[in-house]
This record gives sequence, C-alpha cells and structure tokens, in this order.
Amino acid sequence: MTKGAFPLNNPVPISDLLRGDVVSLTIDADDDERRALAGFLDIPEVKSLVARVKLRAEPGRRFVLDGTVAADLVQSCVVTLEPVETHIEGPIRHVYIDTPPDNEDADLDPFDDDSPDLIEDGVIDAGAAVCEYTALEMEPYPRAKDAPMVENTAQNGGGEADPPKNNPFAVLAKLRDVEK
Repeated sequence: MTKGAFPLNNPVPISDLLRGDVVSLTIDADDDERRALAGFLDIPEVKSLVARVKLRAEPGRRFVLDGTVAADLVQSCVVTLEPVETHIEGPIRHVYIDTPPDNEDADLDPFDDDSPDLIEDGVIDAGAAVCEYTALEMEPYPRAKDAPMVENTAQNGGGEADPPKNNPFAVLAKLRDVEK
C-alpha cells in the first residue's frame, strides 16, 4: 500500500503491537472522508462507513488486522446511470509482515491473493485496509431495479436479425456447398 494514496488514514505503529498490545479502532468516516472515499471509489456518494478493527502481533513478526466493515454506498446503474443504493457488510482480515519473506518461506505463496502486505515505515494503516475492502466488496455492476434488460447479442445470433446474404461467410458457405 502506498502511503497517502488512500482517503482514510488511521496509522498504527507496530511498536505498539510488539509490546503485546491489541489495538482496537473504530473508524467512522466523517463527511470529508466520505466525500474523499467516494472520489477514490469513483462513485457518487458514500452515505456511511463504519469499521471496527483490532490489530495484534503474532509469532514470527506477523501482524493481523481483524474486524468488520459496514458501508452504505450510492453507485451509478450500469444501464441507466441512475443512483443505486447498496449496502456492504462483512469481515475484514489483513496480514502484514515487516520484513520481506525469505525465498524459502513455504508459508508464503506469491500467487496467493491473501499473501501478507509489507509494512512501510513501521506503520500499519488500518484506514487503507478499510478502503481496499470497500473497493473490493462493492457491487461491480450495479443495476437499478427498473433498468431494462439488455439482450446478450452474442447468444442471439450476433445482434443482427437477418445477416446479409452477401457477407464473406455466406460466400464461403456457398463455395463449400458447391464442392460437395
């Protein structure tokens, strides 16, 4: 995660976690944060966002962020561009490490989507994790309830009712039929 790239900023120094502390945070986005998050997500509005997370250290200098995120979003319908209200809610879990893994570390899979994030400057940004969660969990193709259904032209003959008789494939088909 790039420092400063996310609209929510809730840094937790890993030095607090190394002492054995469990850090509990409640992130309740204010008006400015919600506007910035809406811009980050490229949606019209974030009506509310509340995250309750805990950060703790685990053996092997791993750090875990666990909790829940709930958000009410306004997205644009992919068909009509009308506002569509959506609600996301669910568990969040991120694992962090403060040193790059050894090549021989069998626990880390470089192709795993849930591989640990590398900690930058000795700080875990819980706000960045909440922003990522929201971006990944929001509806990718929101549709208004009254949006017309669009026909899948690929399944319905390519979108043309009657293909022209002189198209290149029709000519080839005639040649094929003549040779038989």
